[in-house]
Amino acid sequence: MIKKMHKKVVSSIILLNLFYSCQSQDSKVVQLDTFDKTFKVDKFYQPRLSKTDEILSSDVKKMDKKAAKKALETAMFSKDTLAFYKTNGRLPAEFYVESTNDWMTRKDKPIKYFGYQYSTVAYDAAKDSLAILNKVVFPSLSMTENNKGEFAYLTATKTSKNKSDFSNILSFLQKNCTRVNIEDTSSDKISCWENKDFYYILSNEDRKEEVISYDSSGNRNSKTTDVTDIRLHIYSKDYVRAMRNENVYLPDYLPAGNGKANK
Repeated sequence: MIKKMHKKVVSSIILLNLFYSCQSQDSKVVQLDTFDKTFKVDKFYQPRLSKTDEILSSDVKKMDKKAAKKALETAMFSKDTLAFYKTNGRLPAEFYVESTNDWMTRKDKPIKYFGYQYSTVAYDAAKDSLAILNKVVFPSLSMTENNKGEFAYLTATKTSKNKSDFSNILSFLQKNCTRVNIEDTSSDKISCWENKDFYYILSNEDRKEEVISYDSSGNRNSKTTDVTDIRLHIYSKDYVRAMRNENVYLPDYLPAGNGKANK
């Protein structure tokens, strides 16, 4: 009797774990605080791609104003096939990975196919939320998977008027990762961090943005405000190691080490 009860409890726990696992994959927002390399990129983007296809195939002329407005305010996504191409001496590596739809690769024959890249191509910077890290919301997110469906890397971006956004992201990395020294050759402020599974590349650029408004009489008013463009890359170390082994070009800001974190 006790054995039967034990088996029943174990079975229930397994089912609950599967249920919550499926829930996390179906989430509307990617929780980067707890992100891991088992994340199913395809599963996250498929409903968004289907919605994009539905909107693009709709006849706008037959929509009422409310439906048309909703369609215009809906984020749009794309899926590109990635492949290996020869650099032919243009880059310090034998191969590079690029979309087969890119203007530079359309006339070239791929060496072999790598996987897929999912991108946010239209979004509302003030309303959309695709990823969140330490309470900082990102409205734009692109993710890449290899041909086995394994996560490779992602890029989350936002333009922020809140000065604490960048410091909140940096605080998370300082607490959960180890700083990696890299040679910064860009004009942006950039830093690299790592844990056992990922490299995190954080950069920001401060600039002025013009804000235009109109008063009740229709007069145009303009003022500038301080904003920060934030960009966060997360690379799977498995992906980085695989690309180095295949002599594929990687961004200069990725460290040239063996990918083993000190923390």
